[in-house]
Amino acid sequence: MIPVKCNVHPWMKAYIGVVPHPYYAVTGTDGAFEIKNLPPGDYVIEAWHEKFGVQEQQVTVPASEAKEVSFEYSG
Repeated sequence: MIPVKCNVHPWMKAYIGVVPHPYYAVTGTDGAFEIKNLPPGDYVIEAWHEKFGVQEQQVTVPASEAKEVSFEYSG
């Protein structure tokens, strides 16, 4: 992730992430996310948080079935 900040207002900041595929999600205010149209297969799902870092989980997505993945950060 590439941090971008305002030199005038220190509370104004953002992060830019570029991935080589269309499969990503940004969480809602409740922390929920959904990655749509993911083809069946084995994947490593990565969650990133600006203060708590990266977590990864492996998941197998079968054809015509949704899978649930949960990440928990404490702090």
